[in-house]
Amino acid sequence: MSTDGSAKHATSRRGFLKAGGGVAAAVLGGAALPLFTASPASAVVPDSPQFKLDGAGGNPVWKKSLHANWVMQSFGYDNVHQHVYFLQTKTGSKNGDLWVTQTDTAGNQLGSMALHSFGHGVSIAVEPYGGQVFLWTEWKTSTSGFGTRIGRFPFVNGGVLEQDDPSVQDRTPSIGDTMINPQPVIDPSTDRLLVRYNVGTDQRRIVAFTLSDARAGRLTSAHRLVERALPARGDWGTANPFQGFAAYGRYAYLLEGPVGNPSYLTTVDLNDVGNSTVVDRFATTAGASLSGREPQGMAIWQSPDGPRLAFGFYSNTSDVRQASVFYKSELV
Repeated sequence: MSTDGSAKHATSRRGFLKAGGGVAAAVLGGAALPLFTASPASAVVPDSPQFKLDGAGGNPVWKKSLHANWVMQSFGYDNVHQHVYFLQTKTGSKNGDLWVTQTDTAGNQLGSMALHSFGHGVSIAVEPYGGQVFLWTEWKTSTSGFGTRIGRFPFVNGGVLEQDDPSVQDRTPSIGDTMINPQPVIDPSTDRLLVRYNVGTDQRRIVAFTLSDARAGRLTSAHRLVERALPARGDWGTANPFQGFAAYGRYAYLLEGPVGNPSYLTTVDLNDVGNSTVVDRFATTAGASLSGREPQGMAIWQSPDGPRLAFGFYSNTSDVRQASVFYKSELV
């Protein structure tokens, strides 16, 4: 199921595609896609390595069942304790109820928590801090079933959290934009919070803050590190729903695609404005044998063997809903 929550309009989208197990790159439509517009934009992100989308990787989680048999929507890593936190929604539900399932890095269940009226589970950021693990998710569901704010709260195994519980801290950026469907991730390589959000029909932006500022609630224009406009998704978005994003240093990564094949990994440069382009786009057939395969969720895993760009897939076998996770590990 799509994890965008906003309308799509017919606008052409172009970019680089590396097909299948891909060595050669072909240009779709003959030109590179302008990814970020120049006004307004803020700051520069320091340079960093970039994940090689057609490079080596792995499959640490394969067809694992999560709590309550609900649909996997996103996941994030506790890179200190090497745990994974999956967000799940009930098929067809618009009341915003979610389950969080805590697992080890192989997808074996360790715990769970219920969230009532939080949203659709588009993305989750995981923050080990002060002896606890804090989760950042969309919060305060709307009639569409998507969250309207960002909440930060401690994970409590076996807990049930209502949207008005005082333990939920409002951590929604206030930077002058109308912020529709905000979606948080944490870049563990830089300790930054990044938020993807909509400001109107098919108008998307991304903004970043230091995690220390975000944790303390300093989420205003004066504290933002970088802010960029994202393009209208148009025809591409209609055919390839947005399903998750992650950030590592200078680059953001998107997961896109419908139920079935193919699914796309896309790299964007957070420093590109004006004449910016999609840096790379790779059609992945990871998990192609999965029944009802749908891309769901993206995260950075700081594994003992090095950083990994992880991306997930939901599947359904005889009404048993399952989660699988793959990753890319080569940097260039």
